[in-house]
Amino acid sequence: MKLSAVWLASILVASGSVASAQRAAPASVGPGRIVCNASFCELGVGPRPVQRIRVIASVLPEDDTRRLRKCTGVAPPCMVTVDGLEQGDKTRIMATRIVWQE
Repeated sequence: MKLSAVWLASILVASGSVASAQRAAPASVGPGRIVCNASFCELGVGPRPVQRIRVIASVLPEDDTRRLRKCTGVAPPCMVTVDGLEQGDKTRIMATRIVWQE
């Protein structure tokens, strides 16, 4: 009985360290021009935006998502800084806050 309790505790500790290693890292990207279509947004960073970051806007407030829908690339540029959590790598970010550059 003691052996199984020790074994279970070691598994729980190991799984906790793996889960903490897989947590999304906080990130802030921008300022840059954001362009959105019906399914996703992309933020171009730099003077000639070679680096593009996919922005997932599903957890943003409705006012921000409504404003993002107007950033199509045809209208005047939307300049933003995105705060959020990296999703897998540095080219995808789950936006938690958008700061609009006026």
